[in-house]
Amino acid sequence: MTRTEHLLSCLAEECAEVAQRASKAMRFGLDDIQPGQESTNAERVIYELTDLCAIIEMLGEEGLIDPSANPRPGIDRKKAKVEHYIEYAKERGTLTA
Repeated sequence: MTRTEHLLSCLAEECAEVAQRASKAMRFGLDDIQPGQESTNAERVIYELTDLCAIIEMLGEEGLIDPSANPRPGIDRKKAKVEHYIEYAKERGTLTA
């Protein structure tokens, strides 16, 4: 495995950990503290997102991606798309709050 492959594997792993923590927060609430833990699910989501950002930064430092590229247009596009589907879900009756 090359360093690039290792970093990409870390990227995939961190994405999975963000997804897992978000799932726990949905199931048990953002303010829940899992037995044996000291942090809320909200705090743990942030920890996982921070870990993901670290890997993104490392990929940038290796010159594999350009983290300095302005993500604002893409972020705005994604937010609009999510809002569109939130409204659609409300219309379908699958989103209640």
